[in-house]
Amino acid sequence: MASIKIPTTFNIDVEFEVPEFYRRLLALIIDFVVQYIYLRVGISLIDSMRSGIDSYYTVATLYLLLGVPIILYHITLEISLNGQSIGKKIMGIRVVNENGGRASISQFLIRWLLRVSDTWMVILFFLLLQSAENGDNSNTFILLVGFGFLIADIILVIATPKGQRIGDILARTILIRTHSKSSIEETVFQE
Repeated sequence: MASIKIPTTFNIDVEFEVPEFYRRLLALIIDFVVQYIYLRVGISLIDSMRSGIDSYYTVATLYLLLGVPIILYHITLEISLNGQSIGKKIMGIRVVNENGGRASISQFLIRWLLRVSDTWMVILFFLLLQSAENGDNSNTFILLVGFGFLIADIILVIATPKGQRIGDILARTILIRTHSKSSIEETVFQE
């Protein structure tokens, strides 16, 4: 497992473990599942109320309002849960700044604005489901562009020493494991 040493102002190196790629991927998949369940429940509620609503614009507005929590999912949870979304909390990883401290709101905002590949993956997931139901292959170009963004982020996470994607590099944040594997012998002085 890779680790990073961050020098502090007290001349003490703080060591963090960088989470494995599969942990990051599973956290992302868990977040997608949470968003998908939310969306499916919301769509079924709107569809059940649809018969009582006369205006097409009212239904369209409800669908648009249903998408707002999905768009704000990561930034809201990472700010309120100390750098963790539901998937990150389950997988035991957290976003911190490059000095090892709590990331600022502006850093979370930069990460969120550059969450291109994650947004594309949600869009791709729903397009794939829709295409599979309809037997339609007209979304091929959008799928290729989305996979291009995903491949770029995967290459960055694997190639950078701190395992950062483009949003992390520009926001100066890193992902760390919250539960490190250590033994009591490493923490207690023994003769």
